[in-house]
Amino acid sequence: MNKFKIGDKWVGDGYPTYVVAEIGNNHNGDINIAKKLIEQAYEAKVDAVKFQIKDVEKSFPKKMLDMPYEKPNSFGKTYREHKEFLEFSHNAYRELQEYANKIGIHFFATPFEEYSLRVLNEMDVPAIKISSFHMTDDDLIAKAVSTGKPLIVSTGMSTAEEVDHAVSHLKNLNATFALLQCTSSYPAAFKDVHLAIIGEFRKKYNCVVGYSGHEDGFNIAASSILFGASIIEKHFTLDRTMKGPDHASSIEFKDMRALVNLLRDLEEAIGGSVKGVLESEEENRKKNRYK
Repeated sequence: MNKFKIGDKWVGDGYPTYVVAEIGNNHNGDINIAKKLIEQAYEAKVDAVKFQIKDVEKSFPKKMLDMPYEKPNSFGKTYREHKEFLEFSHNAYRELQEYANKIGIHFFATPFEEYSLRVLNEMDVPAIKISSFHMTDDDLIAKAVSTGKPLIVSTGMSTAEEVDHAVSHLKNLNATFALLQCTSSYPAAFKDVHLAIIGEFRKKYNCVVGYSGHEDGFNIAASSILFGASIIEKHFTLDRTMKGPDHASSIEFKDMRALVNLLRDLEEAIGGSVKGVLESEEENRKKNRYK
């Protein structure tokens, strides 16, 4: 399927690029920062804001959670303290969803385990994001498909065989899904982006495809539509110099707005694939075509 609906918006061939501002943990555990990011995303004219929702104890191995994590961008002495500091309550996520709905922008999230997926399903979000971390988690994907909501699946740090398996799994479940090319390094070097993979995904899997970008700036992400991307996701922050693990590989309001503007210009410029004399060329053709 080369198109489907997220909420009230069609995504896929022939429709405007669906732009997702990935807020993730860039709220730094502060609901007021999260609301400000939602406001700015709306003002930048993106289609959706995305968060991450997790039960910290269920999402990571105990050994990892107990590890010391005293780094410049950490919010606790251990990885558990760091993750717990950044995680909102379910009521807080519901408050943010209500805030986004009131403003007029889609709200959804990435679940890190089954319990968080159930919470999102109860919230009736318009889509479910499957992160690169969970692309090989067949059980989580199957449960996400069972919600009946469209899935957006990132493919970072995956082999071609793993992507083949994930797509086969999704199609066997009759899932509605999009597949995003992604490089899981922060920030990603331009040489590691490989936009051409988007076109290969489109040809090989005959599904909606897109791009989740972690590189600096916004031009590369915008260029992804030249390879067939229908969805673009970029990390979003109020200030790239803020403390936190993802701010430096995110873009601020000015660049997010520029990304959307460039996308709309590119969509118009791509046009059709049939060559012919355009109305705007007729006068010059009559004046300058002698033979």
